[in-house]
Amino acid sequence: MKRYLFLSDLHIGDGSAKDDFKYDDAFEKTINDFSLFNDIELFIVGDGFELLESTKVSQFGLIDFEELVKKLDVDLILEIEKRHPKVFNSLRKFGKYNKIHYVIGNHDYYLLKNSKLQEKLKELIPNLEIEPYYYDEYLNLLVIHGNQFDPVNKFTINNKSGEIIPPLGDYIVRYMMINFDKKLEEYVPDYVISDYDNVRPTVDLFHWFDLIVKTYDLSIDLLETWLTEFLKMMRSFEAKEWMKSNYPFLSIFSRLFLNKIGGIKFGELLVRLTMNVRKFKNTDYLLRKANRILSGSINVKDHIVGYESEKEIGNVDGVIMGHIHKNNFKIFNIKNKPKYYINCGSWKPVVEKLRRNVFQRKNELFYALLTVDGDIEITTATINSLRRREVII
Repeated sequence: MKRYLFLSDLHIGDGSAKDDFKYDDAFEKTINDFSLFNDIELFIVGDGFELLESTKVSQFGLIDFEELVKKLDVDLILEIEKRHPKVFNSLRKFGKYNKIHYVIGNHDYYLLKNSKLQEKLKELIPNLEIEPYYYDEYLNLLVIHGNQFDPVNKFTINNKSGEIIPPLGDYIVRYMMINFDKKLEEYVPDYVISDYDNVRPTVDLFHWFDLIVKTYDLSIDLLETWLTEFLKMMRSFEAKEWMKSNYPFLSIFSRLFLNKIGGIKFGELLVRLTMNVRKFKNTDYLLRKANRILSGSINVKDHIVGYESEKEIGNVDGVIMGHIHKNNFKIFNIKNKPKYYINCGSWKPVVEKLRRNVFQRKNELFYALLTVDGDIEITTATINSLRRREVII
C-alpha cells in the first residue's frame, strides 16, 4: 500500500508583516501523524515557503528579475527556519524515512533557479526533491502549482526576440510592497497589512479599505493611495513591456488610458470593471484547465515556460494543483473513465466579505491523501474535519 499526501500554498515566511503562517503546531502534528505510515510521500504543491513577499526581496527593490534571482542568498532560508523551527523539525523527521517532493510555485520560484537556495534547503531537510512539476507514470498523475495557467503569473516568450518574460504578477507584488505597503505600515497594525493581502476576491478590497479607514479613523484615503500606486505601476517600463509582448492590442488601449486620460476616478472604474469580470469568471478557472488536461485538449508542455523539466508528461488521469487558495475536488467521467482534479487550497487565511461593512477571517487547513492499493482511494479533509472520500477504480 502506497500513500501520497498533498499540501499547498502554506506561504511560510520570514516573520515580516506578510508572514501570516500561524499554524506551526497544526503543521507539526499533521506531518508527524502521517510520518507514522509506512511508504508515504509528501508533496508540497507550490508556494510552500514565502520568498517573494519577504523582507530580503523588498530590500532589493525593483531590480531586474534575473538579477534578483541571482542575488538572493541563503540568509532568506535561514530566516524562515529561525521563525518556524517546528515546521523544519517536522519535515526533517519526515524526510529521514520518506521522500518529500517540493513543487515550485510563483511565490517561491527563486528556489528553482538559485542553486544556493536549493542546496541550503536540501541541507536542512533530508530526502527533499525540488521540482518544477511532478508526473507519476504509474498513476498518470500530474502535480503542478497552477500559476502556469494564470496569464498574470506565468512566464511567456517574446514572439519577436524569443526571450523569456517573467510574470507581471511578480513585479506587481514587489512594486506594491515597496510603494503601498510601506505607507500602510505607518497607519495600521501588522495584522491589518496581512489581511489586506488576503482579501478574496480582490474586488472587495474597495469596501475593505473603506472599513479600515473608518475603524482606525485614518487621515489617509487608502483606496485613492492604492489606486495611485497601482496606476503608477502600470505606467512603468516593465508593465508596459509585459503588456506589449502579451497583449499588443490591449497595450495600445492601456497607453491611451494611462497617459492621456488618467485620473483616479476613471482608474477606479477600470479596475473595478476588470476585477468584477475576474470575480465572475474566477469560481475555479483551474478546474476548467484541469478538465481540458484530463480530456487531452491541452498540451501541458506549451504552458510550462520557465518550468521546463526533462521529465516527460504522458497521459493524465489525475491533476493536483494549488495557487488559487480555494480547495476543490472533482471527478470527471471522460470517455467512460473516471478522472479527477484536486486543488489543495491554502493554509493562508482568507478574508471574505459577509456584507458591506462586515468581513471575516477564516482558515481551512486542507490536505489531500491518495491511498493506492490496486484502487486509488482519495481522501480530502481540513484538519480535524473529513470532507470527502472517493475510490477510483
